[in-house]
Amino acid sequence: MSINSVSENSFSFLNKANNTSTSNQDDGALATEDFLALMTTQLQNQDPLKPLESGDFLGQIASFSTVSGIGELNDSFEGFAQSMQSDQALRGSALVGRSVLVPSSLGNLTAGESITGQINVADPVPDLKVQIFNEAGVAVRTIEMGPAAGYTNFAWDGLDNDGQALPSGTYQYKASGTVNGDNTAFATATVAKVDSVLVGSGSQGLTINLAGIGSVPFSEVQEII
Repeated sequence: MSINSVSENSFSFLNKANNTSTSNQDDGALATEDFLALMTTQLQNQDPLKPLESGDFLGQIASFSTVSGIGELNDSFEGFAQSMQSDQALRGSALVGRSVLVPSSLGNLTAGESITGQINVADPVPDLKVQIFNEAGVAVRTIEMGPAAGYTNFAWDGLDNDGQALPSGTYQYKASGTVNGDNTAFATATVAKVDSVLVGSGSQGLTINLAGIGSVPFSEVQEII
């Protein structure tokens, strides 16, 4: 026996649902009520000689539950992402006015203060030195630090080689030493003050704006001071 006895209007309940709630229902979305009504209609009009196997019925329910569950999971992740973004904004606001250590060769000199930073002396050297350059690229100070190894802190008091105070502004410094007879440059990090924080959207995280340095991803911060 075939299933020819199924009425042409067997699925009319779907049309009615669409007609009465077109403005509120997403086209193509199958609600739980629609799914159960569809399953009931299928059972009522099944071939008596080939009834729907219980396993098939349960399989269809499981498939629908899986799709529904994925949708709910996506909604949960979206809510979690929004929550994390709000948490980032809260944490970011607490950084404004604080100082952080970030990889950089730039420092912002303020009158009466010093520029401080750190040098990663990868290989021990007997003659570590730090050269300070102004915005025009002219060397204004050389700091002899002697033997050093590993992470080494340094500070510049803002004076030139003649002991004269230099104006406020952005300065660059380079660290180097002798390794196996060769003059070798080392990576530097600087301590800078956080002026503002930008909260990114999506996968983009916090970006901090540092005085004299500019924008730096929060992920590059080595230390909060």
